[in-house]
Formats: sequence, C-alpha cells, structure tokens
Amino acid sequence: MQKIKTYLGEILTAIGVAISSYNIFNFQNHGGSANLPGFEGYYYPSNILLLIAIGFTLITIGVLVIKNKK
Repeated sequence: MQKIKTYLGEILTAIGVAISSYNIFNFQNHGGSANLPGFEGYYYPSNILLLIAIGFTLITIGVLVIKNKK
C-alpha cells in the first residue's frame, strides 16, 4: 500500500496515457455524403470523447500529484 501511495502520480499518468492514446485512434468512418459524393469524414462517438477527456484528466491529476510531491 505504501508503494501505491509513493507512485500514485506515476500510476495515474500511465493510466491516463493508456486510455487517451487507445481512444484517440478509435475514430469511425462516416462514409460518403449525398451532397458530397466521395467525401469521407471521420468522427468520434460521444462515449469515445468522454473516455479521451477522462484520460487527459487523469494525466493532469497525475502530473499535479508528482509536482506537489517534490
């Protein structure tokens, strides 16, 4: 338990990087449009955007914990 408290900032940062990087590359192809044939757009579903935001929040909290520890 003491090691978890010692490395809490590093653990949070690593989890945040893993969640964010996995979900950033998880976009979906929208396909062609009737108005613009041949145009293909990519988008993020709302649940993926939420996970990206959670990941960046964990990164920020982890960095703040590391800075306050020193």
